[in-house]
Amino acid sequence: MPRGLAEALRAGHAATPSQPGVLAALRGEDWHWAGASGVADAATGRALRPTAAVRVASVTKTFTAAAVLRLTERGDLRLEEPVSALASEAVLGALAEGGYRPARMTVRQLLQHTAGLYDWGGDPAYDAEAFADPGHRWSRLEQVRWAVEHGRRLSSPGEEFHYSDTGYVILGEVLERVTGRPLAAAYRELLPLGELGLDSVHLESLEPTPGAGADRAHQYVSGTDLLAVDPSCDLWGGGGLVSTMSDLTAFVRALFRGGVFERPTTLATMLAPVAARGAEGRGMGIYRIPLGSGQWWGHCGSWGVVMAYEPDRDLALATTVTRQPEDPDERLHPGRAIVRTAR
Repeated sequence: MPRGLAEALRAGHAATPSQPGVLAALRGEDWHWAGASGVADAATGRALRPTAAVRVASVTKTFTAAAVLRLTERGDLRLEEPVSALASEAVLGALAEGGYRPARMTVRQLLQHTAGLYDWGGDPAYDAEAFADPGHRWSRLEQVRWAVEHGRRLSSPGEEFHYSDTGYVILGEVLERVTGRPLAAAYRELLPLGELGLDSVHLESLEPTPGAGADRAHQYVSGTDLLAVDPSCDLWGGGGLVSTMSDLTAFVRALFRGGVFERPTTLATMLAPVAARGAEGRGMGIYRIPLGSGQWWGHCGSWGVVMAYEPDRDLALATTVTRQPEDPDERLHPGRAIVRTAR
């Protein structure tokens, strides 16, 4: 195990002085490290522990994409299958009202963010509405309708990359309808969460909180404590998972080392370059992350979470800051400090 990781984490925290706390984990062959710096609760000053769990936001998309690809391995789904054959009538109707043509959208395009769908999750007006009524319970259909009512079709399917939570909540519905199970059960059927020992990972409010996921770090967004906001604001496949940093490193390392998919060709499909304008460095629910030397693959979450893996060194990293950074690059600072130490 590389030395000096705790010092590197403190240095990363020092580089982001506005952050109440920073969590990180690093994993290689036969070794694992996790650390914390700062406080878990800015109101009480409770110390942050390495075992604390957080809402991982859009890092959930990597899990969603992996689950969808597992359906293709089983022969239960085709990547070129049209959305019109898979989504509910209610969701299809909402899309049609917005001028979308679900018969021309495919599962592949949803996975690659090339379906041309407006992103409710990237609209500040959505956050303002969700935080103004923190107890509101959002449904998947409500979010799709919000996207239709507040944005326009961005491109024809397959032409351009446009990041879209809307597409991933539709994929969450596809998982439910193809498996015949609620979303949390679909993840557990398709992904080896138990076998990998991911004891903290769960869909908040859709399944019981496991003991390993009960120690929560407070996360802060625009002055709001995220724990006071109903998790349904980001729950249905584009976000929603809660995890420790250690469990994120275990998942992303297993993803690349044959512990999630049955066939190596499935990972190759996930990482294959996306043939659309603006999609450089993108795969399916995963993309290149500039963490320093090497070729890092992973995903970031809007509230500060980073999950990444560097295949050449067999090195997995997960880190988070606990206040949503104004500059998205700020969430990478702790990880970069740790990566430099791990060389």
